[in-house]
Amino acid sequence: MNQFELLADKILKNKTPKDEELLSILETDDLEDLLKVSVKIRKHFFGNTVHLCSILNTKSGMCGEDCKFCAQSKHYNVDIVKHPFVKEEKINDFIDKNENTNLHRLCFVTSGKKLVRKEVNKLSELIRDSFTSKKFCASVGVLSEEELKILKEAGVSRYHHNLETSRSFYDKICTTHSYNERVKTVKKAKEIGFSVCCGGIFGMGESDEDILELASTLKELDVDSIPINFLNSIKGTPFEKYNFLTPEKCLKIIVFFRFYFPDKEVLVCAGRIENIKHLHEKVFDAGASGIMTGDYLTRKGRTYRQDLQMIEKIGYSVL
Repeated sequence: MNQFELLADKILKNKTPKDEELLSILETDDLEDLLKVSVKIRKHFFGNTVHLCSILNTKSGMCGEDCKFCAQSKHYNVDIVKHPFVKEEKINDFIDKNENTNLHRLCFVTSGKKLVRKEVNKLSELIRDSFTSKKFCASVGVLSEEELKILKEAGVSRYHHNLETSRSFYDKICTTHSYNERVKTVKKAKEIGFSVCCGGIFGMGESDEDILELASTLKELDVDSIPINFLNSIKGTPFEKYNFLTPEKCLKIIVFFRFYFPDKEVLVCAGRIENIKHLHEKVFDAGASGIMTGDYLTRKGRTYRQDLQMIEKIGYSVL
């Protein structure tokens, strides 16, 4: 058995790998053997099934925070469509048009540090009044306990709030709010009873040790789903010239999180096509149990039909 087969065997026996063993995944040049092992762990817990979600940019631009990767920050001169909280027809259309798809979860995402109360109430009202089989997720910032409960009672079952990166690296990407604030929001959402989706963005100059540190924090928080985003460098942001990722590195990051969280959802989201490129169809063999399909917040993405065809072509199926 090679080192990764031994590591997978340890994981499947519910033993905890050492940090250096996990870091070796990110450092190896033997991607082919790594994928052969990772797909076994993935299929042990998830079979051939794939989870699909999609987002609606429910409030866009003019954000007062200074996250250096983000096109929606008012601190940077980026050409994007900006709009206030969308009209109810937009939300209803998003729900209705996806009713007969195989999407499992619809997520409402807003710019800014948080939604104001009247917008929380409005979103909750529209969700409560919807007639759909879909599950709902909200990514609407640093809400109070009372506001989170309003969403929960309306029918939102998952709360999304990324840590973005490790605590050690965080001040390199954002200075207008703290890492502790992000952690507290995740803890609060867990305590209220949400399923929590929480992960990060990769390709911002972080080290492999930062990736390990982020994973450790996510495990301490016991998050339910780990979204993996790859930096899509946007002109006008401080990171517009960043190009630290290769397709191979992206796949190794996915493998790393599958090994670290063998039985948790690992979702590949923004930047997957732009960064994984010709190896994109390997995301599930690498360990992803799902993907975000459709448009991103400020950029076009692949259509639901394109992703469905790809999933079927490579021998996987939507739940």
